[in-house]
Amino acid sequence: MLRAVSAVTGDERVVVIGSGPPGAAAAVFLSRAGVEVLVLEAGSERAALGLTVRVGGLTVLKYRKPLKQRAGVSATGDARAELHEEMSPGGLTNHWSGAVPRFSPDDFADASRAGEAFTWPLGYDDLSPWYSLVEPLLHIAGTRSDALQLPAGNVRHACELGPDWAGPIDAAGRSGRALLPMPYAYGADTTATLSGTVFNSFVRLIRPERRAGRVAVRFDTRVVRLEWSPEKRRVTAVIVRDASTGTEGRIPCRAVVVAAGAINTAQILLESTSADFPEGLGNTHGVLGRYLHDHPIGKLVIELPSPKSIRPASYLTRPALDRAAPLYAAACMQWCNTSSLARSVLKGHPGRLDRIGFSVFGTQAPSKENFVSTAGARAQSGAPTLALHIRHPPESQKALEAARDDLVELLGRVGWEPKVDVWHVEPVGNSKHYGGTCRMHASPRFGMIDAFGRMHAVRNVVVAESAAFTTGPEKNPVLTSMTLAARASHRLAEDMKHGDL
Repeated sequence: MLRAVSAVTGDERVVVIGSGPPGAAAAVFLSRAGVEVLVLEAGSERAALGLTVRVGGLTVLKYRKPLKQRAGVSATGDARAELHEEMSPGGLTNHWSGAVPRFSPDDFADASRAGEAFTWPLGYDDLSPWYSLVEPLLHIAGTRSDALQLPAGNVRHACELGPDWAGPIDAAGRSGRALLPMPYAYGADTTATLSGTVFNSFVRLIRPERRAGRVAVRFDTRVVRLEWSPEKRRVTAVIVRDASTGTEGRIPCRAVVVAAGAINTAQILLESTSADFPEGLGNTHGVLGRYLHDHPIGKLVIELPSPKSIRPASYLTRPALDRAAPLYAAACMQWCNTSSLARSVLKGHPGRLDRIGFSVFGTQAPSKENFVSTAGARAQSGAPTLALHIRHPPESQKALEAARDDLVELLGRVGWEPKVDVWHVEPVGNSKHYGGTCRMHASPRFGMIDAFGRMHAVRNVVVAESAAFTTGPEKNPVLTSMTLAARASHRLAEDMKHGDL
């Protein structure tokens, strides 16, 4: 028998599942709107989050737990596929670089030109004001100059690439691309935080709301499923399992924001079966868990005859739309981590290196044939085992190689004389950027949710993270997932206020 859980009283609360960046953004914007919020976190409050100390945006100390692969996963597509998991407040932000680029108008146009199944139900103009509201939460350091493939954000600290990069910047512009600083969260602040990265979404956003009494948090709480009421035609409760005792409980609610990550969100909804939804909550057209996509990533290291500036980190944007196939492109993000800076000091030219590394982030067109599903058996924690079926298509490999060659050619054109020292493509999932399992689309034939993250068939459930992505542009997804969560949460609060659910 399920027991009632009374961490927050009353049925008017909104339950937010997950304390990662989109869940944290949802909690903040709901609480700002006066909504009673309960955040459910699977990890322990006493989990060792780590320690990060930065001075003027330079990391001088960092400690974090090693990242683990999730157990109970059967990789049925590419057998090397990885699924990383962090069961602690803030989730994978403990292992996040902090890159916060906006999606661009071109990213949405690229999706539209690929066809109906890939067209987002919103565009850049819909998100732009919400980017501007979310970005101050992240204390961003970056450029205030717009680029076609990377709009300028609402930055706290303006920065530009050093004089070394003037030639490559000009050459990139003449080839239809842009070369500019990658925007980073807390990229110029002096700060110390008890987390494995400078921005942990629980530490930075949820904890202050909790201390102020605006948000309640329940730890060690694994969500089992959402309870659908056929009489009320909505979800009326969240069924949870205590991670330490295994006891199941029932948390009544007015609405739910699911922000557990693309894989866990799909799992929760697939497990939420009923007579009305035998294949998972709201799954009227068989797309739940489908259209799974990933960011293919290649690691590139080039050697130069003379050292160049490595701070701030440079970013070579994707090519213009007329120079790439629909939904296949890649961009190059330079490394500028603590070890790189330490090497520059040891070599006698601080902040400059003659060996520079890049992560080359690419794309893959979402396909219904790539999916995650529950396999029926149970892990020791009680969670279902998962089938993870995904492969990178050959077009993704070609896009990564083209971006590598473009970067090397561009630097060679301006006299840098680059030589490729390292090049390899990582396994599926290595970027930790899965998306699309509960995608937004104007039609339920192609997506589970609408432009405000609301399930087409279950109007009091919001999906607010990268599971909602219709396609996966080559950019880090965190800022956009937070922006979608903020926009969706604001609309949810307005609808609750007016009784329109």
